[in-house]
Amino acid sequence: MKSLHRQTAAILYALAASVQAEPTTVESPAVPANVLTESKRDSAVSTAPQTIQIVPGVNEIIPVAVGHLNRIMTPFDRPHVRTVSQATTQVEGNVLYVATPDETPVTLYITPGDTEELALSLTLAPRRIPPREIRLTLDAGQYKKLGSLQSTEKSMGGRVGNSSQDYIAELKATFRMLAQMKTPKGYALREPGAGEQIRCTQPGSQTRTGQALEGHDRVLLVGVAHNTGPNSLELDERSCADAGGEVLAVAAWPKVLLEAGEATELYVAIRRPRDEDTTVRPSLLKGSGR
Repeated sequence: MKSLHRQTAAILYALAASVQAEPTTVESPAVPANVLTESKRDSAVSTAPQTIQIVPGVNEIIPVAVGHLNRIMTPFDRPHVRTVSQATTQVEGNVLYVATPDETPVTLYITPGDTEELALSLTLAPRRIPPREIRLTLDAGQYKKLGSLQSTEKSMGGRVGNSSQDYIAELKATFRMLAQMKTPKGYALREPGAGEQIRCTQPGSQTRTGQALEGHDRVLLVGVAHNTGPNSLELDERSCADAGGEVLAVAAWPKVLLEAGEATELYVAIRRPRDEDTTVRPSLLKGSGR
């Protein structure tokens, strides 16, 4: 009987040893290398405000936040944005707000108002980072060009067509009418005021102002330039840009090269000061006796 118990115990011990669980190892799923790369790249992007000097016509790649509102401060008074992406854009003053729904790059062209003479090319690269603020600047030469474009737009009261070329063509047509001894449409002929005189600083030239034509937002001065020297003189129209106001354009007709004693007509377009854009309306109550 004792022998039977020993055999039974031995069998149970052997069974227990055979079914004892072996240690198992759990393997973690491998992380793709591109995920690690993306994580390192996103963490390396600075989220502090950034100033970038933009070269017009050269595309600039800028990291921005995906799913958040990003703020881009432009150098333009009235920026216009053109894009074919699904990003949401909103302009407030000179600031552009951009929000992207996913990580698809967004290409933008930003122009100052309606003119196409100057354009900033941006590619926004959405990243999983906090919202960003970017300030765009230009170099001194581009700022000078921008100032000229925006001044031209303001002088036309915002009535700018596809480009400033429309404005230049309008001035040329106006001067052509003057050369044909006609009064341009929208202008009234009058005597020039005391402060409306054409002045040319070029040595050997003498000017006299004889007519003024009043328009809605500008005044045209017509004068004569004489060559008072003994030699031929090529009239520098830029020397006649001081006429007591903001000179928009200067032209000489019918000739620029003057022999000794010769004369030519001068046409100068001046922008009217804004406080002269309106006239005073007399009250009907004055002198009514009531």
